[in-house]
Amino acid sequence: MGYLGTPIDTNNTFQSLQGKRFNGDGSETEFTLDIAPSSVLDIEVFIENVRQDPNSAYTLSGTTMTFTSAPPSGTNNIYVVHQAKAVGTIEVPATYKSDAQTISGARTFNGGITMGGTTPTLTIGDAGAEDTKIVFDGNAQDYHIGLDDSTDDLVIGKGSALGTTANIVIDENGHVTKPLQPAFLAKAGTQNNLAVGAYVDIIYSTEIFDNNADYNTSNYTFTAPVTGRYHFSFSLNLAAVDAVGMNYVWFQ
Repeated sequence: MGYLGTPIDTNNTFQSLQGKRFNGDGSETEFTLDIAPSSVLDIEVFIENVRQDPNSAYTLSGTTMTFTSAPPSGTNNIYVVHQAKAVGTIEVPATYKSDAQTISGARTFNGGITMGGTTPTLTIGDAGAEDTKIVFDGNAQDYHIGLDDSTDDLVIGKGSALGTTANIVIDENGHVTKPLQPAFLAKAGTQNNLAVGAYVDIIYSTEIFDNNADYNTSNYTFTAPVTGRYHFSFSLNLAAVDAVGMNYVWFQ
């Protein structure tokens, strides 16, 4: 898409007005300018400090300015000020067009971003073998949503680095796993000669797995990481039970 108007200054500098002086000799009517104006209204012409009528005092053809009457003799008694440079056409950078664009390099946007249209789409990545992510930069804690390209998993995790602490993982088949969801399995060893008429602790000392390290094998205690509802179950096999003096077995 073209842009009509004075060319944009891409160097972040201000453009000064142009001007030029001529010496009149009483007979010369044509003078050469450094810049070709687009119109007689783009310049101001002074003879002996008197502004000339652009509609009748002179004409323009490229850089040639022709007076209808020869200016009088004098040193620098003719002065021309360019009020506007020639209007041209430039190409607007692709990043400012309304259609889909590719932006390279890091960008910082202060404020909201709104995507309109019938099917607005934000694409992250270019189909290359690389991880892609969105990072939520928090005050005390960061989080990310990203694609782990090595496993083809969509990951929601803690921190800004993909793959460090995955909280929710969705694979290409739609399976959802929570690697840090509290869950453990422990196994009890063999205990002999249990006392009758007394409480006896069954020791589950062998840990099979512990997703979030919430089960302590030193004191055989599970510590809930967050307030919630937890389901516990266990199995116990009693063998060679002596019935003498024992009416029941109570598990607590």
